[in-house]
Amino acid sequence: MRSLVVCLCVLILQLIGSFALADEVTALLHRYCADCHNQETKEGGLSIQSLKEFKDAKPQVWSSIREQLQLRQMPPKESPQPTIEERQRVVTSIAASLRTGGQYVNNKLDWPNYGNYVPHAALFTGQPHPAPATGVRIWRQRPAAYAVRNGGGIQAFSMVPGQQIADYSALYTVDESAAEIVLRNAQQVVEVWSPVELHDSKLRPLPGKQPATWFLPILNPEREPTPEQFAQSVNWAFNWAITRSATAEELTRIRQLYDQVNASHGRLQAGRSAVTVPLLMPEAIYRLELGAGPLDEHGRRRLTKHEILGALHQTLFDSHPPQAIYDARVKVELATREEVAALVDKLLSTTRPNARLLNFFDEYFDYRKATAVFKEPPADVDFNASNLVRDTQRLIETIVADDREVLRRLLTTTETYISDDSDLPRGQRIYNLPDDFKWQAGLIALSAEERAGILTQPSWLIAHSGNFDNDPVRRGKWILEHLLGGTVPDLPISVCAVVPPDEAKTLRERFEVIRKDAYCWKCHQQMNPLGMSFEAFDHFGRYRLKEQNRPVDVSGAVVDIGDQTVDGPVAHPVELIQRLANSKRVQEVFVRYAFRYFLGRNETVRDAKTLQEANRAYETSGGSMKALVISLLSSDSFLYRTVDL
Repeated sequence: MRSLVVCLCVLILQLIGSFALADEVTALLHRYCADCHNQETKEGGLSIQSLKEFKDAKPQVWSSIREQLQLRQMPPKESPQPTIEERQRVVTSIAASLRTGGQYVNNKLDWPNYGNYVPHAALFTGQPHPAPATGVRIWRQRPAAYAVRNGGGIQAFSMVPGQQIADYSALYTVDESAAEIVLRNAQQVVEVWSPVELHDSKLRPLPGKQPATWFLPILNPEREPTPEQFAQSVNWAFNWAITRSATAEELTRIRQLYDQVNASHGRLQAGRSAVTVPLLMPEAIYRLELGAGPLDEHGRRRLTKHEILGALHQTLFDSHPPQAIYDARVKVELATREEVAALVDKLLSTTRPNARLLNFFDEYFDYRKATAVFKEPPADVDFNASNLVRDTQRLIETIVADDREVLRRLLTTTETYISDDSDLPRGQRIYNLPDDFKWQAGLIALSAEERAGILTQPSWLIAHSGNFDNDPVRRGKWILEHLLGGTVPDLPISVCAVVPPDEAKTLRERFEVIRKDAYCWKCHQQMNPLGMSFEAFDHFGRYRLKEQNRPVDVSGAVVDIGDQTVDGPVAHPVELIQRLANSKRVQEVFVRYAFRYFLGRNETVRDAKTLQEANRAYETSGGSMKALVISLLSSDSFLYRTVDL
């Protein structure tokens, strides 16, 4: 009888999905797509004239239609466009019908590399949604944060390589193999806490070891621990593992486990089992962000005080919580945005810039992979990629610590650090400094006609190059996505992305094969003109005037971004960088990337208010990164959770 009811429910849901598509989605598809996808034209082999219900097409067809609409790849730019609301209704309805039919729905807008597909204008112009929120989520901890508590054991987690921002809540789960490692690590931690053995029914330390005094009362086989001693031992482990004490219910359940293990295996094993529990709880592996209390008028629940403290700790630190987190447990209610902002301010007010904040710039500029790009060192230069990466790291830390006009200065500074390496006396040649250059410890001025900020640092130029040559596509793609908020479609599987070698031609001349191919140029027309300007540098990051014994062409362009303040030709990379550094759009795109890093997800149209407030905080503070982060981490997007997204 139960199976019959389930089948009837599924059938009803499928019918509801079909009728929903027939009534609304079909009408919208016919309005915006029928001109190209009809029985006569059938562009892409698709006609929608026969699509009346969900059952009229294969799931793969509906999945493709949904993805094209979601990523705004259809309708074409020159065609009439659905409104944001219409597009969202179609995408949501198709997804619901696919799920009802038992199909997997691939939501690319949850992935790090697809954030720019959310239309920029919808985030920074017009009337924003009054109540931003993040979906309820259980977010796996970062590997570095987990390592702090695994007692030197095996790292159970990893990050997905190749992402613009590595730590996204939607990317990670804990599978069976990782769970097994977590269990072994927990057992190892407990063994470190209790280096003892039983000898003639008495507990004694192992030679040269000292057990934790808080642990001994629940290990001693000669006497049963009092409730107070038991609670003290378990709560110490709880606070170490998940920064809170056990609830009364948890203490009761752990005491029951303790008594059962004691009856079968003795008090030593019982005590170890009891304090292993917090190390294996979801909070020791995941970041729980569920919200509590009543729903507000917008369908949101605010994070609890404990969840807010946990979220701030996990967002800003890989280490154990700083003292300010512990103090806030008893001294601050965190009931208002202002109280949260004040706590974030305190957490960021350190002598050196916060390490997680600096890591944002490392991931954003993506220059550290210079050490992984193999290059045959040039004969006339002492080349060390690790030194060049450290130079850039020091420069970023100095500008972030000063906390004024951070983005503009990172893009335009003409100063750098140069590593002092006496074994590499010709290393300064990478920066085009003369042979009689005298090393100095502080910042060193470079030519303002040749260099401007991180994008002209050798580390960045090397990281975005090939093994033996420049890569204008990689460099242009980074600028298009990270500074201009543009999008680049996925590389089709049928495309061979190789430019033919020709030693008689310059790289720009070799790339003409892409310009002449209409299919390739459709995607490359925005990337290549941006990257070609950086032909002013060779693939080691040295400024140059000639290539193939001919004057090097360093012209470029910003193509069809839709912003008249940045669109247009440029004669030199420094000119390009200066134009971008003065762009309002570039600053807004930077704020979008900061949002993704600190909230661990892509922005949605509902987050417009949060982004606008963060952008305003950055502007009014004179370009303070600290002010930007405080705004983000005290926003509704950070503090509220909902299931209605």
